[in-house]
Amino acid sequence: MKYKCGVCGFVYDEEKENKAWGELPEGWACPICGVGKDMFAPVPEAAEAPAEKVAAAAEPVPAGTAEAKRTASDLIAETLRNFGVRRVFGMVGHSNLGMADAIRRCAERGEMEFVSIRHEGAAAFAAAAYGKLTGMPAACLTIAGPGATNLLTGLADAALDRAPAIALTGQVPSRELGRNAFQEIDLVRALGAAASLQQTATASSDFAAVAARAARHAILTRSVAQIVLPDDVQNVPVAPDAPAGTPAGEIFNGTATRASDAALAEAVALISRAKRPFVVVGEGCRHAVAEALAFAEAVNAAVATTYRAKGFVSDAFPLACGVVGRSGTLVSAKMMAESDCVVGLGVSFSNHSEIAKGKPTVQIDRDPAALGRLRKIDCGVLGELSETLPELTRLLRGNVAAEDPRERVAALWAEWRAEKCRRAERSAPGKIAPAAVCAALSECVPENAVVSVDVGNVAYAFGRYFEAKNQRALLSFYLGSIGVGLPAAIGAWCATRDNAALGRRPVVAVVGDGGLGQYLAEWTTVVRCGMDVKCVVFNNSELAKISLEQRNARVSVWETRLHNPNLAEFAKLCGSAGVRVSDPATLREDLARAFATPGPVLVEVLTDPDAA
Repeated sequence: MKYKCGVCGFVYDEEKENKAWGELPEGWACPICGVGKDMFAPVPEAAEAPAEKVAAAAEPVPAGTAEAKRTASDLIAETLRNFGVRRVFGMVGHSNLGMADAIRRCAERGEMEFVSIRHEGAAAFAAAAYGKLTGMPAACLTIAGPGATNLLTGLADAALDRAPAIALTGQVPSRELGRNAFQEIDLVRALGAAASLQQTATASSDFAAVAARAARHAILTRSVAQIVLPDDVQNVPVAPDAPAGTPAGEIFNGTATRASDAALAEAVALISRAKRPFVVVGEGCRHAVAEALAFAEAVNAAVATTYRAKGFVSDAFPLACGVVGRSGTLVSAKMMAESDCVVGLGVSFSNHSEIAKGKPTVQIDRDPAALGRLRKIDCGVLGELSETLPELTRLLRGNVAAEDPRERVAALWAEWRAEKCRRAERSAPGKIAPAAVCAALSECVPENAVVSVDVGNVAYAFGRYFEAKNQRALLSFYLGSIGVGLPAAIGAWCATRDNAALGRRPVVAVVGDGGLGQYLAEWTTVVRCGMDVKCVVFNNSELAKISLEQRNARVSVWETRLHNPNLAEFAKLCGSAGVRVSDPATLREDLARAFATPGPVLVEVLTDPDAA
């Protein structure tokens, strides 16, 4: 027999609860709304509507009971697992319980891991960072309404930076859709700015196919896929032997293409005449860095990177100039200004990179849509960089007019390092210059670390002053969203544990106090999960980048001051180590000690908001 609550609609099923209604104590209350037994009425079996039958059949069964059946959510979770999804970031709640339970079952079998976060926005940023590092999607799990809408900024970051991600958004029950029910929002419209594939599951969906389409789309197009999961649909029973989707027979890594002979000949003609060629390495060159450096050596070209590619080329490489653009070095700025030909390798020519205009420009990319998209170019070469660059190097070796720029590059590095020292020496107690912090970080950050950088002055300082070895930088590059630093570090830590190619690299977050404040509670996630993340906070008690913008716009500096807690003490309250640095004389020693400390450590450095 079943009894239905007249207030919230909860159905008490004697068979599933294994206790007769009459055996319940008089003080028993509805587990949903809290009313007493007197508000329940018997539900005659014959009177149940079809929709109610589906909902009743779909009610979740307590974990570990013999009656547990496979559901639509199991097929979705198992299919995502088969397509390589290993991590899910999110928050369990009332409208995703069926999907959450399926993920739990996968996790208990060692097939997935779930990271419970404090805010869904952090889940999306973590998934975006995971995709940027691995090229494979992680998933986000949320409830309906506000849980799902909290994903938008992080998913937009993934979309603009072309990182694969999958959003699993709970939704109100199917029978309530269109009635303005509690937490009902059109989630397709709500997340449509970020998700390029959106599917809403129904009771009659081919659930394995829905999940397979989402995974395939995210991987192949490096974009965001969303599955909307009404509460009742998550628990639709499926056959015990219903097969999950698999990627068998599919190809996900594209087809390597060699550039045409005509395009190569045109590029050779431009580059061979150049006296001072300048190579810019971008994110699209990630899998062809060795080929790019061999090409630069063959044509006597100085080499810079975009911010997205910071760390692809060690600043110790004799031809390296550091980062170009607004966050770049004096070395790259001067070498680019003196150049007479620019060769872009997997770059987009974004405004932030400020790659010189008015010079003969060659762009090489695997994506035809990238060629000339943001900049008029003189020669576009379509081809896989790993295939095209060796052939271009062969054609140009011994056939160039350029002279070796190493001496000029070395002289400019000496000039730039002297200037960085002058800026670092302007530090005072409680007002340490960002140049000094980055100089210490250049010595202390492990050379194979993944460094997640937040948006703001801290990003400019890190781009300019930090001398990269083989670190990998993460940022909200095209969306430029403040707050990304710590959540992206969580995603990076998971990626380095799941992806063998990343080899359990150490993870460092370099953030400002403004950015950290947006997701400060996620430090408890880091501690709870035992993530060995080192978080360095530039604390200047100000949104200093905004203050600078106000000054440059000749308006009053207004509402940019921040009231911060002692962040090192906060970290200790969370259960991790916390270090506060106010004396520039002990900065290097304090940072070295923090990086040598096992487990998560938050280092709060009191910095000068007015220092460049």
